[in-house]
Amino acid sequence: MTCSLSEITVSANVEKLYLLNGFIGQYAEASGCEMTGINRVLLAVEEAFVNICRYAYPGHRGEVTISCRLENGSLVVVFADKGIPFNMLSIPDPDLSIDMDERSPGGLGIHIIRQLTSRVLYRRENGSNVLTLIFSSIRTTE
Repeated sequence: MTCSLSEITVSANVEKLYLLNGFIGQYAEASGCEMTGINRVLLAVEEAFVNICRYAYPGHRGEVTISCRLENGSLVVVFADKGIPFNMLSIPDPDLSIDMDERSPGGLGIHIIRQLTSRVLYRRENGSNVLTLIFSSIRTTE
């Protein structure tokens, strides 16, 4: 694990989620975010991280770097991994009107991320997936 003030690199392993939660929580709290906003961020971050852990590196383990910054009153969380290309923005929202038993598996985590964030961006850059989650209106101070 590598850690600096606003960036952490961990193995893409769900067991490392506690490190990521601690990092994000401390950064958000130190940045003046309200607790309700922090919980929203942590849930979206968990969904994104678990998806990377499960799908980015089939057959082997890789790493994911997560960085945080404040930008124009918003908390910005960026995930970068060298896993297989995956643009979550290309996945349609699930049809929530269909009974759970009849619905195809998958897509709910992405839907949750979309609901909890103000904006989601994706790009493939230098062999890496770069997923940016933007959370507006969660700061108590400027």
